[in-house]
Amino acid sequence: MSRDLSTSDRASLLVEVTAPPLPRSERAVATNLVVVLDRSGSMSGAPLDHAKQSLCDVIDRLKPTDTFGLVTFDNAVDVVIPAGPVVDPARLKWEVRNVRAGGSTDLAAGLVRGLKEARRLEATDGVRVLLVSDGHANHGVTDADVIGRRVGQFVDERITTSVLGLGLGYDEVLLESVARRGSGNTYFAAEVGDAVEAIAAECGELLAQRFLSVRVTVTTGNGVKDVRVLGDLNQRSVADRVQIDLGGFVQDQTRSVVLQFDPKQAPKPGRRKVATVRVTYVLADDLQDYSVSHTVWARVAGPGDRPAVVDREVTAEVVFQGVQRHKRRATEAVQVGDLEAARRRYQRALRSIKRHWAAIPRERRPEFEKDRILIEQALERLDEPTADGLQFLSKSMSANLAVTMRSRDRRRGGAS
Repeated sequence: MSRDLSTSDRASLLVEVTAPPLPRSERAVATNLVVVLDRSGSMSGAPLDHAKQSLCDVIDRLKPTDTFGLVTFDNAVDVVIPAGPVVDPARLKWEVRNVRAGGSTDLAAGLVRGLKEARRLEATDGVRVLLVSDGHANHGVTDADVIGRRVGQFVDERITTSVLGLGLGYDEVLLESVARRGSGNTYFAAEVGDAVEAIAAECGELLAQRFLSVRVTVTTGNGVKDVRVLGDLNQRSVADRVQIDLGGFVQDQTRSVVLQFDPKQAPKPGRRKVATVRVTYVLADDLQDYSVSHTVWARVAGPGDRPAVVDREVTAEVVFQGVQRHKRRATEAVQVGDLEAARRRYQRALRSIKRHWAAIPRERRPEFEKDRILIEQALERLDEPTADGLQFLSKSMSANLAVTMRSRDRRRGGAS
């Protein structure tokens, strides 16, 4: 953030949360996983077969000290494997292989039952719920915002939710809402065979996580009247503060959060408190709570003061977040069939990259270049639209946004 904060400036602050390297843990950190599997009629055949094989592969990777549960749903919900220790992998795999496809899709009921199974574990290490579906919720509660809010209620209990969308028929708006509110990951498997890799990736991250329930709390100072968080993060406002839940971290992982502040009118030049930023987390090694905080100050410039120095790193991140916002709005436009609006958004993103290119530090340029190529490919699909092509565009771009905002490491110049 610049050192000078005039009464008319909006100030931007870049917060980078990096999990430090740790020595090898002497304590075995348990993996606690509850899978909520769509078994509706549309999953019949290859989608369900591949999903079941993937879950069997995951079970083979788990230890007796880990826990696993399986909830399946169509228009009814069944707890196929009550969440518990993996003491008999052969029996668990037998239960998985005997899941059969059924009727319609009551996604909300299945998901809530899975979350309650996760809660029943009372696991201090935290639990990951993984929702696997290929369709739209068409039975019971179907509102994405209502379902997302329900998922978010479990985050404070260290229960996070990730989603895997199979094929081209699932509701990405709904699944994105679930993952965002659940502080989890979003995966897209265009081909059913990709499900194996996606589920393995989720299990692999769970095995590697040592920093749990990472949260950034921003408390505004007396020099600020408003703060907003750029990007599609799981956030909520509580009185004079904003809480941003980032989920679990593996070692060396970095997440970037950009805050923008609207300053109050200052009666005179001088030092003003902008905010206190506090990061809290649970270390899986000892299950203790840890925190670190930092207070950010700014100086209100007087008439004779020199102009503020602009931080190029912060500027680049603000531009990057703006490009992601355009991509998000373009994806939303594709989802409702407004291709012209999508085209305009993608073009605005390209213009933003071009306009700010000279100001972007060289080590940041690869991720902007990656976005440029991705957007140009999206525009090509819009020039010759087909139903399958647009569905693929919407879902692949949604997944790209989720991965980009969760897994990227700014200092290495791209997504990990």
